[in-house]
Amino acid sequence: MEPLYQTGSILMKVNTLQGKKMVETGLQSGDFSLSQSWPSSLPPPADLEILQQKVAGVQRELEDFKKEALKSIHYLEDAFCQMNGALVQQEEQAARVKQRLREEEDRGIVRNKVLTFLLPREKQLREHCRRLECMLLSRGRDALASPGRTRQTKS
Repeated sequence: MEPLYQTGSILMKVNTLQGKKMVETGLQSGDFSLSQSWPSSLPPPADLEILQQKVAGVQRELEDFKKEALKSIHYLEDAFCQMNGALVQQEEQAARVKQRLREEEDRGIVRNKVLTFLLPREKQLREHCRRLECMLLSRGRDALASPGRTRQTKS
């Protein structure tokens, strides 16, 4: 549905579907059309001059609107590019963090495997050391005790 705008005593239809095209290509003939209720007889020259001035004013406003709309579009495009760049950086950073996390998890798995192997081995070595210490201590006692017995047997 096309909205009707009244300018003075003239009803005008603006095709809102052509708005984007109008912004990109400028005002074209046929973008404004007079209503069917417009009388077929021409208005007096004074009214025609006023009408032409109003149309020229509307065209200037439309050009100003076009410039502002294009400026806004460029601003939004720039903002989108900046946001897209920031998003790409965030995605790269997230990928690096994920990679570091995977590497750390891999190191953790290796550490766990090493610990799984080393802890029982450490226990075995402690037990073996304890046995060796016991053997050494028992030999030391035997060696200390033996010379005393040999003296006693000689006398």
